[in-house]
Amino acid sequence: MYIKVAVYIRKCGTREYEKASPKANYPGGTIFCLRYTQGGTRKYETLSVPDYKRASIAAQQKSIALQLEAVNPLKKLASTPAPTPAPQPKTETRSNDLTLDAAIDRYLENVAKKSSKTTKGYRYTLRQFYASTGNLVLSAVTTQHLYDFVAYLRREGLGDRTIHNRVGEVVTFLRHFGIKDVTLRVKYVEQKVRAYRPDELKTLFAAADPEEWILFQFFLCTGAREQEVMYAEWNDLDFVDGLFTVRAKAGWTPKDYEEREIPLPDFLVAALKKRMLATKGDLIFPTPHGNANGHMLRALKSLAKKAGLHGEFKLHKFRKTYATLQHRDGVDARTIQKRLGHSDLSTTLAYLEGEEPRSDRSRKQANGTFGVFAQPLVS
Repeated sequence: MYIKVAVYIRKCGTREYEKASPKANYPGGTIFCLRYTQGGTRKYETLSVPDYKRASIAAQQKSIALQLEAVNPLKKLASTPAPTPAPQPKTETRSNDLTLDAAIDRYLENVAKKSSKTTKGYRYTLRQFYASTGNLVLSAVTTQHLYDFVAYLRREGLGDRTIHNRVGEVVTFLRHFGIKDVTLRVKYVEQKVRAYRPDELKTLFAAADPEEWILFQFFLCTGAREQEVMYAEWNDLDFVDGLFTVRAKAGWTPKDYEEREIPLPDFLVAALKKRMLATKGDLIFPTPHGNANGHMLRALKSLAKKAGLHGEFKLHKFRKTYATLQHRDGVDARTIQKRLGHSDLSTTLAYLEGEEPRSDRSRKQANGTFGVFAQPLVS
């Protein structure tokens, strides 16, 4: 009695199967399966083998095992295990036996202490990577899969900067499991983000209502990140010393878990004190229902439109504006770095260097260098 066992492969990114061909050149990470019928039921059995040749051997062994089992059903013969590549020494961080979906779940559990927004972003990126590669064994992921992921993201219409960030998140995920030789860097043109000019800020605040005025003054005068303002509480303010402290809350932690103090100007301290006496709840800038406000960017864009201003208006530009204005007023870069919560001084310096060409000093230097060549226009 002969029981046929055929070799199949699982289609990338799906649970569908197709018959494997001995003449095909299957890439690394291809998932081979056995298909056979037992007791009137069709079954698929996933293998952990690197190529068609070993999958074919496994099919022959499975066929023999099923025949012996059919002849003597009371004494089942344990099927000979399919040949597998020589085992690699395992570490706590590299799990070669994990499939991609299981590795993603474990990784998200391990990084769950990060902010919910960050974790949600990781989950979205890794699910995109899963969709582009299929459910590979983690150790089968290669640099070619990263190139395929780039092509997948481009088909989705994403720009090079976004692709750069998402590939970087996947590389970090792989390194978390000890896979350091699979990497790719996507090049992109860095777009310079300038600080808000004083005339823009004056026009913006002139058009603001009291709620908009105090919210965006707080962004400007603290240089705080969006979520730091969203979760800012009255207990974070020291009205005597005029300080705002960025600190962890229940369900939210600041970036890098770093607590820091930021001095506030007197006019903002007075405005916040007046606001506190007229509001309820712990949050300084809640929604009308008392929740953390996730619509601050929308409010900024609406205010800019009302003020008749054009160009890009983003909350993060207030951080660059904060750094620029403080530096112009003589505050050293190290102090600005600490107040902004940058872990690396180079990030702060990049904020400041980006504004140097726009400074009065640079304008005077340009005039001094080239002014000698100026000639009056002939009418």
